[in-house]
Amino acid sequence: MIIRDCYRILGVPPNAPLAEVRQRYRSLARQHHPDHHPDDPEAGIRFRQLAEAYQTIQQARQRSRTACQNLRSPRFPEDDEFFQEFFGISGSSARLRQSAGADFRYDLQISFAAALRGTQAVIQVDRAFNCRRCQGTGLAPGGGYASCPACRGRGRSHYGPGLLRFGPRCPRCGGSGKVIAQACDHCHGQGATLGKREYRLRLPPGIPNGARLRLDGEGGQGFQNGPPGNLEVVIHVAPDDFFTRIGNDIHCQVRVSCAKAARGGVILVPTLDGYRAVELPQGAQSGWVFRFPGAGAPGVAGRLPGDQVMEIVVNATDDFKIGQNQRFAELSRLGSEARTGAGYE
Repeated sequence: MIIRDCYRILGVPPNAPLAEVRQRYRSLARQHHPDHHPDDPEAGIRFRQLAEAYQTIQQARQRSRTACQNLRSPRFPEDDEFFQEFFGISGSSARLRQSAGADFRYDLQISFAAALRGTQAVIQVDRAFNCRRCQGTGLAPGGGYASCPACRGRGRSHYGPGLLRFGPRCPRCGGSGKVIAQACDHCHGQGATLGKREYRLRLPPGIPNGARLRLDGEGGQGFQNGPPGNLEVVIHVAPDDFFTRIGNDIHCQVRVSCAKAARGGVILVPTLDGYRAVELPQGAQSGWVFRFPGAGAPGVAGRLPGDQVMEIVVNATDDFKIGQNQRFAELSRLGSEARTGAGYE
């Protein structure tokens, strides 16, 4: 992502302090987080663009500070950026160093059943591609660079005589001392174009909620021909209405009537592979637990599969209602007979 686009996405000026950039990013991230907009498919795209913009700005600032510290000039404490930026004693010809691109994040939501059985998913990630016409240089065919007119090719804007020269990094050229003389008409001098890349993912059976898959080299473009970043896919498993996963064990509650619990007998219990007949002993009580070994989530990375844990819940409400209606009917019948015997019509 181009550094100028990063500031535009976050809505801050290029000379804004890093604390202001961080505060603005956190505010926008809370506003556009996908969890706050579950029905908006574009929320995840906006959230990833904000994260990429902030990471790019943060890494560029860090690279600039590292380059300043490595110059042969008077040293200041690592946290004292004020003197380095304000007085410009870190050198006027500093160049930004090569560094890796930003890491991207993609949040993928899958169903409970898909997580247990494994699935294949196709995702599309918005990213910047090197312009094919200018090969990422931003230059028109046959064009080149010119000395920055704002800083006269020094990379910093100096004010004042002698040693006390005020030298913040040039906002026009970003400290490189060069600007594009004639921009590429395809990417308008950005060196990159926006597009989508499709990825096919194979999710193994039993993948847990919060699992992270890393695709090496599929992140942001490197700075100054540095290596690209990585793409990290975070798995979010939707909850199920009946089953609850704890580790590799699958927990569920099966409700039975009070009469069924007292008499006992066979009940059908839903499992991941269909229904299983379970013999319920007479006098079953709420809280009794039955365990089905190996019927839980499949093991991942060599781990053993989990169990299905079934808890009995005796539901006396239905039996109470049936018994109550029967008693009311009996009382009504007895009252009717009493009125008939007393001579009422």
